[in-house]
Amino acid sequence: MPSVMSVQGLISEDQLGFTLPHEHLFTDLSCYWKGEAQEPDRRAYYDQPITAEIRPAVQADPWAFRDNTLLESEEKAVVEANAFKKAGGRTIVDVSPYAWMGRNPRGLLHVAEKTGLNVIMAAGRYSEPTMTADEKKKSVSDLEKQFLNEFLNGAEPSGIKPGLLKVGFVDKLDKEAELRSLRAAGRVQHKVGCALSVHPHIWEPESHRILDILEEEGCDLRRVILCHQDFLGNCSDYLSSLAERGAFLEFDTFGSGRLNDRMWQLSETEKVHNVQRQIDRGNLKHLLISGDMCLKVMLSSWGGSGLANIPLNTLPALKSAGICDEALQVLVEENPKMALCY
Repeated sequence: MPSVMSVQGLISEDQLGFTLPHEHLFTDLSCYWKGEAQEPDRRAYYDQPITAEIRPAVQADPWAFRDNTLLESEEKAVVEANAFKKAGGRTIVDVSPYAWMGRNPRGLLHVAEKTGLNVIMAAGRYSEPTMTADEKKKSVSDLEKQFLNEFLNGAEPSGIKPGLLKVGFVDKLDKEAELRSLRAAGRVQHKVGCALSVHPHIWEPESHRILDILEEEGCDLRRVILCHQDFLGNCSDYLSSLAERGAFLEFDTFGSGRLNDRMWQLSETEKVHNVQRQIDRGNLKHLLISGDMCLKVMLSSWGGSGLANIPLNTLPALKSAGICDEALQVLVEENPKMALCY
């Protein structure tokens, strides 16, 4: 039976259940922080810890508050994960792929042990702003060895093994360090057989080039998850053409909230319609849904929707739009099995 590596060891596909394929129990996005405010009085305001009381201000300027970009608390991660479990959840995929993006293997293990959920960790690299100077210099061969070593021996120093790969692009496909990550991930996917989650440039239809590069490296496109397709949801022909090549289309900003940032301006209704368009085109078996909860303001502990949003709110909204229970089960159970297990 196909299986996937969780932070506690191999799990078979029948153990996966309701799965969130794109989340961040722990992450560090402080590389996108705007920096210290120039005015001393504003500096103290933006430096304060995030609370539910200042949520409106954080929503209005999410990258001005450094604390908003850090998910570090094991206690809060357990609270969020337990809420998902209580709502029927079974598996969480954490796609923070390395330490410079805040990956916390032991923290993920702690969440799994405390909640009884399956937690799957990623290996790989994210966009150039998260890379150290040394990381930016690494060759495709260097990265291939680095990624593969984690699948064979586990992440240092914990020894905890990943279950999928994750790479990302900050903007257009023009940064050599990011392209080297993609090629290395394609090679390792070919050798290991695992899923490969790719954060593309979300505003431009460039994912065919991503798939072309991965094909050159021997990658099985049926294991490729193209993240953040919400933002090109109106480009139905384009998305269908990606599905025709075998890739999964991930609509993964459900419940993130209407933050004052171009990335989070779609309404939940628009996101639901984007999913329905692809189902109507016959692409149900190529769709994944998740929340990508990557900032404090998105989580229930700080007044946001949190990890329980998909079962509690998104699935009822999809059902109200006319999507049947059988199709919903495919979205949250069957498709994650197909994407993640090998």
